[in-house]
Amino acid sequence: MTALTVLYDPTCGLCRRAHEWLAEQRKLIELIFVPCKSEEARLRFPHLDHDLTARDLTVIGDQGEVYMGPKAWLMVIWALSQYHEWSYRLSSPELLPTTRRVVSMISRHRYQIGRATGRTR
Repeated sequence: MTALTVLYDPTCGLCRRAHEWLAEQRKLIELIFVPCKSEEARLRFPHLDHDLTARDLTVIGDQGEVYMGPKAWLMVIWALSQYHEWSYRLSSPELLPTTRRVVSMISRHRYQIGRATGRTR
């Protein structure tokens, strides 16, 4: 795997900040950022349910693998050189249930979190 395409929600302040932060990090593989539900996303990934990609983070590997929700977050963390090892820890049998709950909660409340932190739509 040499690249991951990250479909992110550009209308979400928290998502935009995460995109900015991720873009600044050193990476083990390339991260390509594409706004979800955009024309580019529809053209590059016609097989995806683009309404579904707007509900939660979606990551596509360069071989066509699709990761959504907590798995997508773990793949993004895996791609970051400084946080690579954390992807293994957070996906361990002991921590994976908590990882899923936390990531799902953040995803569900991302607009409220963005507003609370001053990152509006």
